[in-house]
Amino acid sequence: MSVSSAPTASENTVTCEGGQDLCNGVCYNPLIQKCVTDQITGEQLLCRARESASCSGECFDPTRYKCFIDIVTEESNVCMITQGGSCNGRCFNSLTHECIPDAVLDGVYSFCKRGMKGYMGECYDPGYYACVEDAMSEKCTLCKIGEKACNGECYNTNRYGCTYDHISDTTTVCRAREESCNGVCYSPTTHSCAVDYVTGEQVVCKTKEGSCDGMCYNPLRSDCTFSEEKGRYILTIATPK
Repeated sequence: MSVSSAPTASENTVTCEGGQDLCNGVCYNPLIQKCVTDQITGEQLLCRARESASCSGECFDPTRYKCFIDIVTEESNVCMITQGGSCNGRCFNSLTHECIPDAVLDGVYSFCKRGMKGYMGECYDPGYYACVEDAMSEKCTLCKIGEKACNGECYNTNRYGCTYDHISDTTTVCRAREESCNGVCYSPTTHSCAVDYVTGEQVVCKTKEGSCDGMCYNPLRSDCTFSEEKGRYILTIATPK
């Protein structure tokens, strides 16, 4: 494909030699060139004789190519007639592929085989996966069919649940009948969410245990004591109460 740019001179002031024609102020040989009206801009320009069409300044053979408006960019693109479309600057065969809007990313399209769907710029088979509503997000999460989503994580509802954590104000995937403590799953029958004596943070320890600077301990056996020598809290033998 070729393009020959034309000056802005008025055709009335240009005289061409014998056998030549005038196209937008430019003389040309009609045996090897053709004066074409661009399908997008409407301007006249010179193309090779066999390229009798133009798309935004790009000459092409209309028996083999076509001027398409891209689905994503809305700009023109010359593609083969058999391809049938343009997706983000890429020509594609509309019989085998599609330009699919993404389920999550606004304005993003995925170039996928027909029947597939788009997710985060990738393609997926809706026969095996689904974009399900996330418990903590307005957007969906791609999971296997039958699964649910919790804070971006997929889970099997027969074995797990989406547990709300009042400490971290988030949700966590935990096993059935488990609870969450600052993002950590635990069984309330054997453990509890204890407040650390030093940091004030909630941590998981065994039932009736306390926490000393991240260390779980039995308060009947140990005390959480600051050591001047070590410059930190340590566990010491419990003093008689």
